[in-house]
Amino acid sequence: MPEPDYDVFLSHDHGDAVVVEELGRRLVTQFGFKVWLDRWVLIPGKTWQQEIAKGQDAAATCAVFVGASTAQGWFDQEVQRALNRQAAHSDYRVIPVLLPGAVAGDPVDSIPAFAELRTWVDFRAGLDDPYALHLIKSGIQGIAPGPWPPLADPLPGGGDVTLDEIERDLQALDRIKPLLHEAIILETQRRIVSRRFR
Repeated sequence: MPEPDYDVFLSHDHGDAVVVEELGRRLVTQFGFKVWLDRWVLIPGKTWQQEIAKGQDAAATCAVFVGASTAQGWFDQEVQRALNRQAAHSDYRVIPVLLPGAVAGDPVDSIPAFAELRTWVDFRAGLDDPYALHLIKSGIQGIAPGPWPPLADPLPGGGDVTLDEIERDLQALDRIKPLLHEAIILETQRRIVSRRFR
């Protein structure tokens, strides 16, 4: 699979567009993700079906949002295309996301094949739910969420870390890079550097 241009493709029913856009903004501002969202990317006058297919292909993962309205029409085809892509590329993740207003109980009777083997991210308590934000971040990064609330930073040091210590830790990370997933490497680099600026 080629290197993705986007971290996540946001697939949603038209009726959920406003809340999905708000969550997309949070993914950009809080976590720095590159987000493909139809409202942000589609150029008026171009054929949107082809552009959506290109967007799915250009993203590392797909978040499928289920809200109060039942999935139907083109949304169903987006979901099926994402699942087909996942079948062809095991590193492509399809993340089901429950939005505020999603039906209580099992909200996915209309798309059972999609629901059977996937872990949900549940925003039914609201978009400010810190655990749901943590889960969607972990899903997009392709890493296990770990304990909640998160443990203290396991890396040693504090705000008085020297540049030499930062450089030493980054060099140590370089030696084991071939053994690690890219998302883990990036998160570890971020933690190493952030110790200097606490």
